[in-house]
Amino acid sequence: MRKRPIDEGELMATSAVMTINRLGFADSEMQDFAYLRTLAYADQDAASAGEVVYVARKIAREGGDREAFIQAWTEQGRTAAQMADDALTAGRELTARMFLHRAYNYLRTAEFYFDRTQAEEFAALYDESVSHFDRALPLLNTAAERVTIPYLDGIDLPGYFFAADDSGRPRPTVVISGGGDGHGEELYFLAGVPHALARGLNVLLFHGPGQRGLLHHHPGQVFRADAEVPFGSVLDYVTARPDVRADRVALYGLSFGGYLTPRAAAHDRRVAALVANAPITDFHALIVDALVSALPTPPPADAPAEFWNGLYEQIGAADWALQATMDNYMLWTTGAETFADYLQNMSRSFTLDGLLPQISCPTLTLSSDGENEVAHRQARHFHEQLDVPHKTFYRLTTELGADSHCGISNIALTSTLVYDWLADVLSS
Repeated sequence: MRKRPIDEGELMATSAVMTINRLGFADSEMQDFAYLRTLAYADQDAASAGEVVYVARKIAREGGDREAFIQAWTEQGRTAAQMADDALTAGRELTARMFLHRAYNYLRTAEFYFDRTQAEEFAALYDESVSHFDRALPLLNTAAERVTIPYLDGIDLPGYFFAADDSGRPRPTVVISGGGDGHGEELYFLAGVPHALARGLNVLLFHGPGQRGLLHHHPGQVFRADAEVPFGSVLDYVTARPDVRADRVALYGLSFGGYLTPRAAAHDRRVAALVANAPITDFHALIVDALVSALPTPPPADAPAEFWNGLYEQIGAADWALQATMDNYMLWTTGAETFADYLQNMSRSFTLDGLLPQISCPTLTLSSDGENEVAHRQARHFHEQLDVPHKTFYRLTTELGADSHCGISNIALTSTLVYDWLADVLSS
């Protein structure tokens, strides 16, 4: 055990969950990344620099705490929704679409750090955000539909299908999966769906176990290590569609999707191509390294549960955004009762050990400069161990402004790399 408690200043100074080119809008790296994530979708008119800066400064003036963060983003989202309503009344559909996407994005940001113990209000804010995304679907320049994918025990996985055109002709299709903090709707922006559609690729987005659209309304549907089970249901659905070429279906996984999609590809020969941004071969090692790098001194190798649970409480005193991230996207999504349970037990189940030789499809691996060293090593190991017909490794660099988690700070670049590669591979 440590001889003394962690000093809050030490923890803040050494916090290094993701070392990236930061905006500098907040001392907390996680809170600052939330601003960057919201702003990143300005590429698709789902945010503006002026609005994000305004809200960030408003939150700082109000004390910068969790309540101020949630309130300010909720207000900004509802302001955008009212502007969308005004535009629709005036018959300005393009303007309405822009503000509906902003309403979704800003309310999503508010919901991200909402207190999950207030389950009813938490789900209501999520549903409010999604309602605006859904209202924008008929206003897109492409065919889009909400879908329900039969899964298990009468439960359906919610999702969206975007067609490259309205011809109904079978086309190559990309199934995209987010991670532990992902929204199926958010993937439209985060994964740059319009870039895929412009290259003649259909896209399917969905919420699997552990992800928002399912978990809010089916609380027991937490992440499962055997991701091939829900992905099998998704592949059953998408390959049966008449507008999909069943022999040209790719998987694209972002963040924790970098574990989920390789796991699925290792078990299902229907996967014609795989993109891992970035691959996670050993989630336990990755998360422990992120935590240990944030501490002033390394913890003992045999640190007991009391140490990790105590650390979780101390993090909350030093950085509410980091603790909220841990609570909402580690504990909630896996069903862990305590942080020690999550770290010492559940996180160990998410491993690709022994599965890499089973991946047989062409694979693109992406790794951003801002990830920690363990993430870099795992990405390289994943790529080097693949024995597939074609494989490519791409580094998302600081110099190109793509060094943040999954390259979110340069979505246009990241998406161009991914969908150019997929278009070539799936057409060959």
